[in-house]
Amino acid sequence: MAGVRIKDLQDAKGIVGLFDDFQFAVDSTNPDTTLRLSGREMKAAIGTPKHTHSIEEVTGLPGELEKKLDKTGGTITGDLRVEGNTHVRNLRVDEYLEVPELKYNRITATGNEFWVTDGGTVDDVAEGDDGIYLVTLKSEEDEATINFQFKDILRGIFYTENDEGNPSGFRSAFFEVTGVIDQTHFYCIPLNNIPPQRFMTLARQGNKSDAHRQGSVYMDGLRKFIRVSDGVTDERIDVRNIKVQLGDLSEIAHPVFGQLKGYGALLENAYVCGRLVQRDPQTGEDWVVGAVSVSGEQVFHYDETDKVSPDVIVITAKEQGFTSAPGNRLWQYKDGSEWVTIDTQHALTYTLTPDAEIWHGRSTLTLRYIVAGVYYDLITVTKVRNGDAAYIVTVESSNGNQFLNGEMVTLLTATVFKGSHDITAQVPYNAFNWTRLSDNPDGDKVWNEMHTAVGNQITVTSADVYRRAVFNCEVNIS
Repeated sequence: MAGVRIKDLQDAKGIVGLFDDFQFAVDSTNPDTTLRLSGREMKAAIGTPKHTHSIEEVTGLPGELEKKLDKTGGTITGDLRVEGNTHVRNLRVDEYLEVPELKYNRITATGNEFWVTDGGTVDDVAEGDDGIYLVTLKSEEDEATINFQFKDILRGIFYTENDEGNPSGFRSAFFEVTGVIDQTHFYCIPLNNIPPQRFMTLARQGNKSDAHRQGSVYMDGLRKFIRVSDGVTDERIDVRNIKVQLGDLSEIAHPVFGQLKGYGALLENAYVCGRLVQRDPQTGEDWVVGAVSVSGEQVFHYDETDKVSPDVIVITAKEQGFTSAPGNRLWQYKDGSEWVTIDTQHALTYTLTPDAEIWHGRSTLTLRYIVAGVYYDLITVTKVRNGDAAYIVTVESSNGNQFLNGEMVTLLTATVFKGSHDITAQVPYNAFNWTRLSDNPDGDKVWNEMHTAVGNQITVTSADVYRRAVFNCEVNIS
């Protein structure tokens, strides 16, 4: 068999491809016998064994690695390509690690935070004299870069290290995009005094002016929730920006429900095709969803002769969604901080006279109709005499007083009277304090704080009502 001389490794490329067709003479244990095998038959017979060698044992490899060492910086430059499997005890990557799939103990992991939004990694930062930063995003050739846009609100997170170079935690930074050059270059300003840094991952969480870019989907593995937010115009995401949250709700202080606890679902709207089952966690019985309201005249007028009009005021209660038994109905009046039950009254109407004993010498009286200790509504009646300078506050709803199982939007307007004169225009804007009374005291407290000194008109929607609520306006007149 003729030999083949290879002068240069590059010359061997064409020959290697013909290896399977080569013929090889193989000596046998029988001195009179010689075997002839093709390259293909030889590879099938002996296979390709695995070898493990230290770098020093591989001829020429240490020298090639030395060539790639930058002696001044101590780093390897250029490309190092390894075919096959490589086992490394520890691997530290100072810049980027790119892999088609990252597996950790056979489980795909994304970290504790995952955003479905525009994002990018900072590759370079240049600080200007005016505190504006020019940011360059990492990009690859033939790879589309998700670009940020004007007025985007960006959130960045980066890990910090201690003096020994070990991870010591992470910090969050927020930026506003002030100008866009192209897909990978933009200007920004810090919103919490932390400048952008190389390798920082940025995600858009909102936009200062573009409503179409003010939302995102966020998953937090550490705090255990999935959140859909919208209407985000700065670095803060408050409860009104949370449109959907599934999982742990314990960090939310809601203006309607108060401080939420445990796991659940917070939804701005719910559309259900099918059956929605709600049960009392204590008894296991179905919840009864309903409402009550009371109506009637609210003023007894006295003239100069002390004649009163009307002679009586009939207050009527209306039940929606259920019909109560008379034994479950109570009429009560407010005496200081206590509610006092009027024992003989169990009808849907209550007749109030100006000289009833329950007035106890007061000029105002607040009555409550309550069913089974759950459903209730209030009304306040006042005695007004001609010549008196009594102040009266009335509240009117632009869309009625009762809403059940549907969308609710109404404008509440408070009017201030001094005697019979409307003086609302003379009352300062910050003198009007709105309060809500519902089955959720914690939620009422949050709601009341948000509606202090807000003027004589507020808009109330279904988001402000948890089952049932009574709204009042208190006016501070000095």
